[in-house]
Amino acid sequence: MEARKVQRVGYSTLTVSLPRGWVEDVKLKAGDIISIKREDDSSLKLVPGTERKRDEVKTCVVNAELCGPPNLLTRIITGNYILGHDTTKVVARDELKKRHLEEIRATIRRLTGMSIVEQTLGQITLQSFIDPTRFPIYGLMRRLHVIMSSMIEVSIKALVEGRHELASEVRHMEDESDRIYWLIVRQLILAIYDRTTASAIGIESPLHIVGNRLVAGVLEEMADSAENIATEVLALKDREPGSETIFREIARFAGQVTQISEHSFKSFLTGEINLANEALESLDTVEDDERKLTQKVMTYVKDASFAASLRIIIRNLTQIAKYCRIIGEVTINRIMEKPSEVCTYLPPD
Repeated sequence: MEARKVQRVGYSTLTVSLPRGWVEDVKLKAGDIISIKREDDSSLKLVPGTERKRDEVKTCVVNAELCGPPNLLTRIITGNYILGHDTTKVVARDELKKRHLEEIRATIRRLTGMSIVEQTLGQITLQSFIDPTRFPIYGLMRRLHVIMSSMIEVSIKALVEGRHELASEVRHMEDESDRIYWLIVRQLILAIYDRTTASAIGIESPLHIVGNRLVAGVLEEMADSAENIATEVLALKDREPGSETIFREIARFAGQVTQISEHSFKSFLTGEINLANEALESLDTVEDDERKLTQKVMTYVKDASFAASLRIIIRNLTQIAKYCRIIGEVTINRIMEKPSEVCTYLPPD
């Protein structure tokens, strides 16, 4: 940190000299243009040139021969993607193995904008064609929440109506939720490095990046729980007489969970503190309702395997509701960042 004295030039202009080391590093000379941007904390950011150009990202080269353990190559490609690397090359000394090729193709199907642009026997080049500014962060998070809610709805409908084809569809919806989730994470990491990108995708404060990452994570976990419900629906073969009554009870419980989810996420987007608090208060009854519903399953369902699947479904619905607590807490903490009608701040004495 350097301290420099402000000097007056003429009648009204104030100037500060630029540090010599910085001038040399960025190769500035007399007559060049510097862009000045005011940050949220009232500091000024100086950028050589008339616009900020994204730093060139080095191509990441992955040695496939060292990616022997299952899914290691998948995790490395995904990691490069979310870090904002546009080009990833997967190479082998002789030929890429079949399992590596299959793993690469399965991975890029889960990553929005990622494609194979070059392939030989010993190398595959992957390229991301994402323009970050085209994907506002809260629009992506809203899409993820909608997909997750639809997964719950479709899974429960499949349970009540005995339609296995609906439960199978949930797995495809889970693939889409994965694509959106990884794109969200990529956007958030890019926003850490580039405030221009952060502003373009709708992030007002760097503090919000952590909260958004947390909320996106629980939305993805909720989608995983919804997929677990669909998996158990598929495991249910023959229905017991009278099971429709239990199914309707589970459907009502799912509606209760969905409402909590909708209220908590709406409050996250709108900043309605009463709605966030209402969602958090509703969670107090969920565990009690889960206990009562589980007791009914144990009492009226005779087949042990059938009862186990129903208990897993109920448990996953409860877990989805519990994830809403994190969304509600992030929301209230964010609301508290600024003075409001509910909470004002007095200046120090």
